[in-house]
Amino acid sequence: MADLFPRSFSDGEEMIGRLMNNFWQDRSLATDIKEFDSYYEVKADLPGIKKEDIKVTYANDTLTIRAKHTANSEEKDDDGHYLRRERTSSTYERSFAMKDIDEENIKASFENGVLTLELPKKVVKEIHGKDIPIQ
Repeated sequence: MADLFPRSFSDGEEMIGRLMNNFWQDRSLATDIKEFDSYYEVKADLPGIKKEDIKVTYANDTLTIRAKHTANSEEKDDDGHYLRRERTSSTYERSFAMKDIDEENIKASFENGVLTLELPKKVVKEIHGKDIPIQ
């Protein structure tokens, strides 16, 4: 029966850990994008992330949100000896193709674990063209 599982899953705790990591990875950086007449609103959930650990860029018609989360956990006995000490580090990144954005006027705020971006649309002047007479 042991042959039914790959060797990397032979340890039950390891298997559950990997499954849970995949579960949370797939749901990381949940993002909503709404379109309004003059701008797009982007909201990204980043609970537990500090504002200084978030980087937002807009280049080549692509909006990219990057975030880094580091956590330390320690358990000591009464004598101050470590029983368990864990460090975790996660990096999240999402990119979206967003054309015709007025990048000079993008606004960003971060409150209660939610990153909110306002991306104004470029004002595109309609060019009517010119009729060319045929001779």
